[in-house]
Amino acid sequence: MSTKKPVTRHELILEVWAKLGSQSIGAHELNIIQQALENRFGRGGVESPASLARILADHGAILRHPEILEADSAWRKRHLFEVFRPGELNFHDVKIALEAVDRIEGLRAQFAAESDVDGLHDLIEQVREIKLELSGRRDADGKEIIQWLTVWLQNPQIFNDWLSLRLQSADFNKKFPN
Repeated sequence: MSTKKPVTRHELILEVWAKLGSQSIGAHELNIIQQALENRFGRGGVESPASLARILADHGAILRHPEILEADSAWRKRHLFEVFRPGELNFHDVKIALEAVDRIEGLRAQFAAESDVDGLHDLIEQVREIKLELSGRRDADGKEIIQWLTVWLQNPQIFNDWLSLRLQSADFNKKFPN
């Protein structure tokens, strides 16, 4: 009998599942696995419920899909609030929005560098929600910020260069002097 401790997250996920002795996986089991991941690897080592379910399904687990979807949705919402505290991103006007898009782009670059697919997905979803919330604005600032978010969502890799050019354009400076 091996007493070898799991080295990778994948190994730990499978070990905890085996210890649970459950053939089916739902919110409760996923929560226990997430806690074990956090205890062993820290907060950055925790995977989303959907990611865990995929790994376990590949190893024969029967998934309780409605529970998993609900748990994943709740986890992603909590995770987003850990990424952006309420009120941290402000899109009141273009000057303030520059700070917010800088924060968004900084996180995108961080998640990309860390190959954090879930983080990138969550960030994209958050930006889509922000854009949707702003979609009713008809003022010049609102329209401009919506354009920024549209470009970011379409091609975030070029966003900083595009925004720099946009801020220097005659059209922008006519609409937003200073």
